[in-house]
Amino acid sequence: MTEIDTLMAGDDALLEQLQQRGPMNFARAYEVMERFGLDGLVVTDPLNVFHMLGYWPQIATTRLGQPPTTFAILSRDQRQAPGIVTSHFIYYYTFVDGGPRERLQSYLYIDAGDAGDERQQAPYPGLFADRGAAPQTEVEQRREQRTAGALAIEPAHADAGGALVRALKAMGLWTGTVGYDHPLIRSIAERHERPGTLVPADNILRFIRIIKSPLEIALMRRGAQGNTAAVGAVIEAVGAGANYRDLRRLFAVEAAKRGNRAVFMTIDRVSSELPTKDAVRDGQTLFLDGVSHFQNYHGDYARTVFVGEPTAAARRLSSAIVEGWKAIREQLRPGLSYRDITAMGMETLRKLGVAEQVGFGPHSVGMMHTDEPGVEGGDFFVKDNLILEENMVLSVDCPSLETGIGGSIHIEDLMLITADGAVPIHDIGDHVTTV
Repeated sequence: MTEIDTLMAGDDALLEQLQQRGPMNFARAYEVMERFGLDGLVVTDPLNVFHMLGYWPQIATTRLGQPPTTFAILSRDQRQAPGIVTSHFIYYYTFVDGGPRERLQSYLYIDAGDAGDERQQAPYPGLFADRGAAPQTEVEQRREQRTAGALAIEPAHADAGGALVRALKAMGLWTGTVGYDHPLIRSIAERHERPGTLVPADNILRFIRIIKSPLEIALMRRGAQGNTAAVGAVIEAVGAGANYRDLRRLFAVEAAKRGNRAVFMTIDRVSSELPTKDAVRDGQTLFLDGVSHFQNYHGDYARTVFVGEPTAAARRLSSAIVEGWKAIREQLRPGLSYRDITAMGMETLRKLGVAEQVGFGPHSVGMMHTDEPGVEGGDFFVKDNLILEENMVLSVDCPSLETGIGGSIHIEDLMLITADGAVPIHDIGDHVTTV
């Protein structure tokens, strides 16, 4: 069995869990909804739909920029199963392939749009009808049976707006306070004169996502391990003359080999993919910072490479940064603030007599590279001084912010915050490598 086969051996079990339910930490979701006075959540952003249901809406991939057509609903009343509102076509053609999801309320519709009522309408005659010329395939049987089962409970509605209104009423959310993530949801509610209150919920949803469920932690480990291995494979290809663009392309290939999807790789502080001539030099110090994801759960990993003999300044500063990150890792635990973490790294540098600027910047990682709530900043995201909690996954960026030292330096790992400390979710290995 190859290294990749070993890495992929556990994927089926993870995917089977996603077929049953969304990865969301539902206990956390109920607690956060209560904290913010919400009776429920209605979401349509693909990331939020996936988090709640384990399903990434296809239109988000095929029709970027168009208004959304799939909605997921969660009531604070735990007796209510999550709900999905989507088209009959998409439900048949993509959603049911993702698994049975038995604890789910489905509200299907025929056409996108909102005529302002809740009319029901049978699917178009002949749509996916069995012509009997050959036995149905397993896929055809699965799609027909699951779609027919959903329609037997709740007949299809004429349009998306009517189906969403029907879902909110059936789930007890037509009145009260509901969080939402897209202006289309507000428009539908106003068109149908919903008497309840609507609250923008983007930051509230981030408060849910920072505390991972057991399934999310498993997905994070899987994504991080694949990402770490992909970065490691790129490091093996680093040498004088290696082109940055080629190294970036190699990262995408190596991530794909391991079942991950590449998001970006920053090389020697260069993130743009447009330069064509940037290449590694003999004697250079450079970092590689790779981000890829498995089923939307991200790895984030950076290492520093000496190409031959580094400058004395680069060797000294890289050693100090390694010590700073080690000191932070050993002290991570619930109750620390982001500012505490930065101060720990800076204090280590001070003790070592290092005056150079280093970031030591913490951020939560999950369904995004930086996935955490912020503070009010006039519609901008402004970083908050968050307090660590158990089951957060934390990165602390440790880049040198100096130039003129012979290159660039950065190290980064992902740590799971436990009840009384923190553990890495991937192999740590060496932070600095010489090639």
